[in-house]
Amino acid sequence: MATAEEPNAHSTHSDAGGPEPGTRANTPRRANWLELFFDLVMVAFVGQLALGVHGDPHPAQFLTFAVLFFPAWWAWVNVMLTLNLFGERVTGRIWLMVSVAMFAVGMMAAASIDGLGERAWAYALGNAILRLVLFIAWWSQGRRNGVPWYRPVLYCGVTAVLWTVSAFVPPPGRYVLWAVAIGIEVLLLAFLGRESSWLRQALNIEHVTERVGLFVVIVFGESVLAVFAEWSASWSIASGLTAILAFAAIALLAWSFFTYSTDIAERGWRRLHASGNLGALRDTVMYLPFFLVSSIVLLAAGLGTAVADPTEPLSPGASVAVAGGIAVFYGTNALILLRYRERLRAVLRWAVVGVMLPLALLLFAPFVTAAGLVAGALIVIGVMVLQAEWHRRSALVPLAQ
Repeated sequence: MATAEEPNAHSTHSDAGGPEPGTRANTPRRANWLELFFDLVMVAFVGQLALGVHGDPHPAQFLTFAVLFFPAWWAWVNVMLTLNLFGERVTGRIWLMVSVAMFAVGMMAAASIDGLGERAWAYALGNAILRLVLFIAWWSQGRRNGVPWYRPVLYCGVTAVLWTVSAFVPPPGRYVLWAVAIGIEVLLLAFLGRESSWLRQALNIEHVTERVGLFVVIVFGESVLAVFAEWSASWSIASGLTAILAFAAIALLAWSFFTYSTDIAERGWRRLHASGNLGALRDTVMYLPFFLVSSIVLLAAGLGTAVADPTEPLSPGASVAVAGGIAVFYGTNALILLRYRERLRAVLRWAVVGVMLPLALLLFAPFVTAAGLVAGALIVIGVMVLQAEWHRRSALVPLAQ
């Protein structure tokens, strides 16, 4: 999904030429209760993992966050797409499979506090269980739709074995197996083969849009909870005022995201889907949103740290989390829009500001209080929102005339 800092750029493209009427791509589809339940468990994992980047995180802690979060995100997006293709109706079998997947995510959440240490075995087994669930779904349902037998075997079966074996292999071999497992999945997605035609007909874009959007909503909600939890633990007037600023920053970012981006995302995905560009569709649904969600989590971690100790300069690691979180957020949105085939010049017009302006906060971080840096972050987000609104109104003027 992408913020509409260039809100009407999509108007230069046509949505014609989509899938034939009657395909699942054109059938109205809403997320069901089981999918939302699964999302809540996944976001609980994100909240648990985010604890590792609170305070003054060092590069190793940022890397740990990414290493532990990406396999979980990858599993979530694969489960989401599997349910998009095969889980329109919640049967007893679907309920059981998703329940097992939720347990696996919970297991990974419990292990994430030391996911690269003594609990790495549990984290690895959680990933293995998720792959087995996916294997059952794709072996039984995918093959009925022409998916070659070797794809679920390699994508889910072999990777499940690798994750299982890694639980009993000491580092660094353990992490090599993790990388190989993820690499197999990424490589197979790069070459879809003859099943690409079936995927294009079967994928429901409306459902994808809602599922990704709802997940981001919950992540924003988890970010607000983290800020107020820090205020509760550091109860003071200064912490309260900083919490107000932090809440305003998150709320404004969320408001701009859902005000400008949801329609653009759906139009972009429908355009890619209609043109048969499954590669760009894969990138904007599976890969790039990982960075988007990560940026929100990192921003919230930095803001929470500021609320905990607002009268002193924010620690270097937390300052990077705040400034970097905003910069990665807008940078990722720019990449998503480019994959939607928006004009480079139109995207760069706001993306350069969206990346460079928050990074400029790092220059002032050692000389202002944490509360002051949070105020600066709020101003940066406000500038980006005003810029987006100005572009939107400017684009509407010719239409009004």
